[in-house]
Amino acid sequence: MKKIFLLTAVIFILSSCQVAQRLAVANCKYSFLNVAPTRVGLTSMDLKLAIQVDNPNPINVVLDRLGFDLFVNQSRVFTGDMPSRITIPAGGTSVIEHTVRLSYIRTGIAIVRAIKRKEALYRLRGRATYDTNYGRFTFPVDIASGEIR
Repeated sequence: MKKIFLLTAVIFILSSCQVAQRLAVANCKYSFLNVAPTRVGLTSMDLKLAIQVDNPNPINVVLDRLGFDLFVNQSRVFTGDMPSRITIPAGGTSVIEHTVRLSYIRTGIAIVRAIKRKEALYRLRGRATYDTNYGRFTFPVDIASGEIR
């Protein structure tokens, strides 16, 4: 009977530690390193996003997917995903580079104004999905930039 009680106590303590570690996983911090057009065509343009991801956690996280809306000068110009599968080391930093194709018809006047003025305010809002040793987590992402030329 004493062995069963001891075994039950050990299992409870171990599962409590795992639950505490699961609850301790924090969202990574995101920032734009650069946003730049890479191709400008007659009907569309390609915009390359370079995003820095800082992992404040004591464990590695794998950024599995980043679903997002991209705004230029407060107008939504793109909705999509970054299927990344990039590992961000514990306490470390990684950079994601992703290119989106923006159709002038869909983006409307926002892109035309940004090109004309040679300045734009960028904002990315979405949800990041992480894989960790403690399970899968989804967190909100909101990145804003100042002037990027």
